[in-house]
Amino acid sequence: MDNQKIQAAVLATVASVLAVGAIILEDIRSRRFIIRQPHVNRDYEREGFISDILHRGDARCSFMIRMRPVAFYELCRILVERNLVRETIYMSVTKQVLMFLHIIGHNVRFRVVAARFHRSIETAYRYFKIVLKAVLQLYRHVVRLSDNSTPPEIRNSRRFYPYFKDCVGAIDGTHVRASVPIEIQGRFRGRKGGTTQNVLAAVSFDLRFTYMLAGWEGSAHDSRILNDALSRPRGLKIPEGKYYLGDAGYGNRPGILSPYRSVRYHLKELIVLLTIAMSKNKGKESGTQLRWTQPMCDMLFKMLVVEAEQGNKPSNKYKPQSLDKVAKEIGVKFNVECHASHVHNRLRTVRKEWKLVQDIRKKSGFGWDDNLKMITCDKQTYDAEVLAHPAHAPYLNKKIEQYDEMAIVVGKDMATGGFSKQWSEHSPLVENETPQNDIQNPEFEGDTDTLPKDAHEASNGTSSKGRSHRKRTYAAMNEDSPFSEMTEQLKQIAVAVTALSHGPVNTNELHKVVMNVEGFEEDMLDEAFDHLVNDEKAGRAFMAKNDRMRKLWLEKFFNKTF
Repeated sequence: MDNQKIQAAVLATVASVLAVGAIILEDIRSRRFIIRQPHVNRDYEREGFISDILHRGDARCSFMIRMRPVAFYELCRILVERNLVRETIYMSVTKQVLMFLHIIGHNVRFRVVAARFHRSIETAYRYFKIVLKAVLQLYRHVVRLSDNSTPPEIRNSRRFYPYFKDCVGAIDGTHVRASVPIEIQGRFRGRKGGTTQNVLAAVSFDLRFTYMLAGWEGSAHDSRILNDALSRPRGLKIPEGKYYLGDAGYGNRPGILSPYRSVRYHLKELIVLLTIAMSKNKGKESGTQLRWTQPMCDMLFKMLVVEAEQGNKPSNKYKPQSLDKVAKEIGVKFNVECHASHVHNRLRTVRKEWKLVQDIRKKSGFGWDDNLKMITCDKQTYDAEVLAHPAHAPYLNKKIEQYDEMAIVVGKDMATGGFSKQWSEHSPLVENETPQNDIQNPEFEGDTDTLPKDAHEASNGTSSKGRSHRKRTYAAMNEDSPFSEMTEQLKQIAVAVTALSHGPVNTNELHKVVMNVEGFEEDMLDEAFDHLVNDEKAGRAFMAKNDRMRKLWLEKFFNKTF
């Protein structure tokens, strides 16, 4: 009897629950929901956008990703065959490369691309980084220096052969916009306007890049960048007896053939030359000479410093409109007849004076007081120098007026090339390393991929293998080669630090170390050497640094000094 009552109670309970559930479902169905946003089939929209790019003709594809479909699929094939990009369960190789080309082809932000491909911003950034690494690793297979053979484009042309039979290509520079910190923007401002980097590229006659050097500041001259490219260990190599075609900015030198100066080249350069010539002729026609007083020189330096900060001093020469502006202001304020030719001639005089000061500083026996801006020397050195060069007396043991302004107005540009890199330096791989280990799991690509697995385990103090808790003896630790090598290295470092911390700095060794730092002008390094000699503490600290830290210290020093 009790069982029957229990069963009846259970059935009643179940029936009640079902009835309540049915009422709730009916109430939910009868409600009217307002759709917050229209439903979008992301996969359908994404596939449609990709198909619209790749299957609507060469013109459409070239406009969207800057290459035809044939070249696009060939690039994807190369990346897959070399195991540089892998397909994942979330995204195919085609979509990864397509997203990458769309970003670099139109300078699109990750937020815009993520919305267009219906992906998250993190996903767009992650796969862009993966494809970028893969493309940079192709430099050894794509970017190759020219050989000694005559290009077929020259050999098969009656117009160029045999006159250009030894020409292997052409070089030129281009300015690419750069976003840099405000404290170093002055070095990146050139004649193109804004902050840019000057990129040197060499191409062959089949329109293939054979060399590229990027990262030089926009204020650097083309010839200076070419010198850096030729001096690098793995830089631009010109075969013996061959040459590249270059513009007038590189000048004629062994391996470089530039056009004649008398032939019109760029129209803008012709206008500038005509403006300067007209200014000179105007000054000559006036037949007047301007006597520069000290207030006029002060105003000249003040205005030219402002013009240089505004980017009107490209390639160590001021623009003609800047010279006209300075001449007009000086003429109005001092009520004199001043033309651009007068300003130009005054700059030539100041430039000679600046060069003379720098030459004296490079001589042995002369020091430099950075606080007083004065060349220092003892009486014996002073007498010998004045006897040999009487014109050097005004610059010895006397403060050089307006030295800082002269450094900006007539000094060389502050471009150091510390940010420049060539193709071989961009790749994260070394010569004997295989690219298979570079991208193991693209789904988890992030900042932690720069450390290998063993490094992560070591940093966490754990290991995949079991660890013994038995105490090790001192003898066992000495027999362990890593510990013994580390102990020996620490001992050598301690001895070196102790030697550097006491006693005077070896001037000859300091001078050798400072002058061997790459990427800076010789006169700039010489000034840094003088500062380190005067400040013994800074000199000892500089000697204790490694090459990278020394270069960083010099960059900070030059930014503060100039």
